Amino acid sequence: MNSPMQLLCSTGTFSRFPDLTDYRAILTYGPELEVDGFELMFYPDWSTEIEQIATELLKSQLRFPAIHAEKGIVPALVSSRPGEREQGWQWMQASCQLGKSLGANLLIFHLWGLPDSDEKIEHNLRFLNDCMKIAEDFRLKLVVETIPCKYYDPLSNIYRAVEQEPDILVALDTEFLAMHNQLEAALEADWLWQHNRVCHIHIKDYDGNVYSTVNFRRYLHPGEGGINFPKFFDALKLHSFSGYISLETSVVNHDGTRDIHKLKKSLSKLQGMLHNS
Repeated sequence: MNSPMQLLCSTGTFSRFPDLTDYRAILTYGPELEVDGFELMFYPDWSTEIEQIATELLKSQLRFPAIHAEKGIVPALVSSRPGEREQGWQWMQASCQLGKSLGANLLIFHLWGLPDSDEKIEHNLRFLNDCMKIAEDFRLKLVVETIPCKYYDPLSNIYRAVEQEPDILVALDTEFLAMHNQLEAALEADWLWQHNRVCHIHIKDYDGNVYSTVNFRRYLHPGEGGINFPKFFDALKLHSFSGYISLETSVVNHDGTRDIHKLKKSLSKLQGMLHNS
């Protein structure tokens, strides 16, 4: 029995800000990967090249059903500096423009972020409706992600967003929820699964530590940490989840080389879990 879920690969698996953001890497590695499509990671230095990037990516005939908006949008919007706020709106427009040009339908969005994280979440929430409307203008649905928090927790913040905007969609991140000991709670939260609210899931494993001894961000592939992914996918099936499963675990090494073989192996493992009846 085939799963209704579709497997995506985040282009963030083989790119890295700020030193490895060239979109042409997608043209190099994308055709080698057996997936239903890609989640395109937007980078700020793309803002002036939207048309060229869209043209080249469309030529590849790869599919991009989801685009991950620039992560700094809301931190810029809540800034006290007018120039930073303007930059935030420009990033929002550029992310949406590229998504629309590529035929994406989802805009993965960070409602809070560094440096303030979710310290003033009520301030961040004031921008949610405007951002939803901008996404809608570009024929995209805005999807708020369960990213790490410093002051509250992902599910509490997402619940506040849902209370304010009942039509908001949600992207779960397995690693970030596990960091907050909320992965099981997310699977048991009835309000989260109503109206097909959860439509996108980022897959990364977690073992209690996100940094290596040299202060380098660690990314664990499924099976390398403590998350029970077969059980996780069983729970998704119980919820009749029919959205996107997006592998987001990086394969970029310290020196900038990419372990594409490992990426293919993880995608194959996920395919097996998705289609296991």
